[in-house]
Amino acid sequence: MTLGTIGKSTYSKLVSTLINRICDTTAVADSLYEQAVQYFQQAVAQQAEKTELEQQVFLFENRQKQVNKRDLALVERNLQQAQNERQTFQQARNEEASTRMAALKKICLDILELCQGESQEDTHMNSAKLLGTIQLLSPTEGKHVAASNQKSKHLYKAILSLRLLDKLLADGELNNAYVQQRYQASKGLKAGKDEYNPFRDDVQIPLLMAALLQDIGNCHPEALLILKGADGKADEFRVLENDERLALLQISYRESLKYITQGLGLDKYSGNSKEERDQFIKLEGERQNFVLTLLKNAIKPEHGIGNLLKIPQIYTSVVLSTKSSFAYETLPKVALVLEKGVEKGVYSKVAVDALLSITGIFPQGFGITYIPKDSDRQDLDRYEYAIVTGLYPADIRQPVCRMVTRNLTYNVSAQGCIVSVENNLYYPQARKKLERISEERLLEILSKLVSNFEERKNMPLLPKFWRPDEYFSYVKNQNLWNKVVMHSN
Repeated sequence: MTLGTIGKSTYSKLVSTLINRICDTTAVADSLYEQAVQYFQQAVAQQAEKTELEQQVFLFENRQKQVNKRDLALVERNLQQAQNERQTFQQARNEEASTRMAALKKICLDILELCQGESQEDTHMNSAKLLGTIQLLSPTEGKHVAASNQKSKHLYKAILSLRLLDKLLADGELNNAYVQQRYQASKGLKAGKDEYNPFRDDVQIPLLMAALLQDIGNCHPEALLILKGADGKADEFRVLENDERLALLQISYRESLKYITQGLGLDKYSGNSKEERDQFIKLEGERQNFVLTLLKNAIKPEHGIGNLLKIPQIYTSVVLSTKSSFAYETLPKVALVLEKGVEKGVYSKVAVDALLSITGIFPQGFGITYIPKDSDRQDLDRYEYAIVTGLYPADIRQPVCRMVTRNLTYNVSAQGCIVSVENNLYYPQARKKLERISEERLLEILSKLVSNFEERKNMPLLPKFWRPDEYFSYVKNQNLWNKVVMHSN
């Protein structure tokens, strides 16, 4: 293995920080999901306090109508105090909601900043880089896989939702009037970061919000009781009993909608123009309604707008699985999961085909083993390592990759390649080509490609894949997405 400094590049740190801002477990409890846990914990007590304050106001308002003039001044003072306390309480809740909304919007803007580009090509590359980095920073074995994937899946799903939106619009397969109106209004528009952009502000950001908040209801105490048990020690990633699973889905759905309307509410206008304020409130209401529409329709999307969340959710649940049965080699089977869902009539064929045309069969960051060709386009008697680094493959079975080794040597300045089915060892027909090679030669190849050869003598001599996380742990190996010359293998 290439030696060097183990750590994170500036970009990898940025991605890790973004993941932690969405979902983390820290003393300061400032991630989106920690904020939601706090909100749900306090919501019952705060509702009781709000009711009590309103009852106080109601009580003094009634007394005001009944007392004689001598006692009126005292009652009015008490009423004023009760009204002030109610107003102070409500202002504090509004400020908390505004803080949560500001954090959420900032995260959505930062996601857009990372995965959008000046051109379509740049956007595709930036999205591949972000998805690939999330995957490569995630452990592929060991006891921390589920917890790590649980943290990362919200961001991963959000990026896929954004790209699926683009694809369905480009294909003329998204007929939602709200989305179409904003999409058409933004064509040719060159709005700056601080200027209103209908498509970005009214569609892309609400879509990202919906993707990030889809599971926020799992932070509710009733949901956590199912997931973690009364003592908080149950394995939240275990396979739930059917009645537990159904109860959790109902609670999560109900509380996610409630969190959006009550825990976040509408963003607040800052300015002095009544006309601007009225327009701002109107737009905020429409954006919130779009988020709610996405979440409601994701339950049974059929061929509607809910597929923007549902299909990426299914894809992400396989690629960043939290199941104890997680096996890295099964990641490319995500396409089969989606295609079987189409066959059963559970998933939209249009949405599944669109997503797979973006991702291909092999997820970003997956380790490919392939047979290289010589200058005469003849297969060589060895295999090499590559990493999937490109979206939108011409053929979904032929991943766009970055070569990691050449001549069985790790090479940082390696080139790109499109790996054919015939030469991709994930497929049996490719492995069959190398079966004629002697065991000694295969062991020699293995010894050059793995760092701890003695420990890995039990590895298959013809590996269907490789795990690139150790390679990616070196800082100098983390820039896999700069432009390279592409070859076909």
